[in-house]
Amino acid sequence: MNHILLGPEEGLKADWLAEEKKRILLIYPDAEIHQIFVGDDKGEDLDAALSQPSLFSSFRFVIIKQYENRTAKDTFDKALIDFLSSGDESAEFVIFSQEKSKAKINPKIANSKNVSIQTFWEMFDNQKHDWIVNAFAKEGFVIRGDAVEEILFSVDNNTQEMKNLVTSLSLFFHATDKDKREITAEDIEKYSLQTRGEDGNTLFQAIAACDTEHASSIIASLITSDSQAPARAFSVLVTKFRMLESFEKLRAKGMSEKEAFENADALSPYPVFYPTKGIKGRDQSTFRIAAKNYTLSDTERIIRYLGEMDGRIKNTSTDWLSVILSSLVVDIIMNKGRESGLRLDTSPLDISI
Repeated sequence: MNHILLGPEEGLKADWLAEEKKRILLIYPDAEIHQIFVGDDKGEDLDAALSQPSLFSSFRFVIIKQYENRTAKDTFDKALIDFLSSGDESAEFVIFSQEKSKAKINPKIANSKNVSIQTFWEMFDNQKHDWIVNAFAKEGFVIRGDAVEEILFSVDNNTQEMKNLVTSLSLFFHATDKDKREITAEDIEKYSLQTRGEDGNTLFQAIAACDTEHASSIIASLITSDSQAPARAFSVLVTKFRMLESFEKLRAKGMSEKEAFENADALSPYPVFYPTKGIKGRDQSTFRIAAKNYTLSDTERIIRYLGEMDGRIKNTSTDWLSVILSSLVVDIIMNKGRESGLRLDTSPLDISI
């Protein structure tokens, strides 16, 4: 039997795949395992893996990932249809797709009697809580409820992300305190501070607190880290201020602070690969400080200012970038989004001494 695994829950898919591999290898100890990513291949490797018997093994187990990225120009569907039509029983394929239904899958594949389709949905919140508690218990830790909430705010909504973070946290706590048995929210914050370098999040924290000196040091660190770090930090800064704007608007409409934290959302002009709705528990104190230091009108002005700065930052040289970003910090913290007199789109060679 061949399989199509649909849905957003990658962790449970990974667990299913591990069990299926065990089953295959128990029956065919010499089985060949092929893993093919849509995008890296146009269909030729998949066709070869499915259609060409191996000289060294009796069975071929073919895993196809990111199937939702297939296009009309590649030959993945043709390779799969040809294999199903052949009746070959010396191979089995498993398709991984983020799609939530079989509607867009070729009917010759989806409706084949030799294909099983399963959809893996995200866990409910209470299930995620229990999953994290049990995962830490296996590592020898008891985790408090507030720490569980911090973790849930820090990961995407699937068990693969939770599993990765539980593993990282467990290794960290085992290494730093061999006698530790209980994990608190403060411990999660400690882990975040010690493992996260300077980025757009730390820059926003400094700007939220109106700490010009700290913000300037973060900019210096970003510029020396890698060429793309300042641009990434700038896009995060825009998203954070849009989130602040949303939070302040909800508060102005009469929502409680808790409701505003839960419902704030950021419509960022930059691509984001994580859920934007809701302000995470560990970030709430930063937004509380930001709302105290920047009124809603300040925040709206700063967002317009950041929009004007976008093109300048993208089109400037590295040598001039530190001046632009330092001026940006001053214009936000000191002037609340009002530009200083310095022309930031002028070359330093054009400035008269």
